[in-house]
Amino acid sequence: MTSVDDGVDLEQVAALLRQRHEQTVEQIRVQTAESHNLRQAARHEPGDVADAGSLISDTAQHDIVTATLTEQAERLSAALDRLRDGSFGLCGTCGQQIPLARMEIMPWATHCIPCQQRAERGR
Repeated sequence: MTSVDDGVDLEQVAALLRQRHEQTVEQIRVQTAESHNLRQAARHEPGDVADAGSLISDTAQHDIVTATLTEQAERLSAALDRLRDGSFGLCGTCGQQIPLARMEIMPWATHCIPCQQRAERGR
């Protein structure tokens, strides 16, 4: 592998992406197990209306977190694919290098900031 920008080692970037992806997948596993446990508790211990409302709220919150983590895992996986095919760090619209600072914050970014802003205005 070569470098993205300013001599950044893509092997190091790949290792960090893989680590972040693995951590995200583990978080999904934990959230899913906790949601399952909450649903099981709701079936076995219905309690009063307040308890039921609390369980529904907690389950919904876990489901939202799980969905967000799943989306993040998919984005990280796509970033790893782009790393392998050589398009990682390149804007999908203008083809220019995405600034390293942006890639550090959002390694799944597929557009530079100006192109992303134009795309968001066009929605």
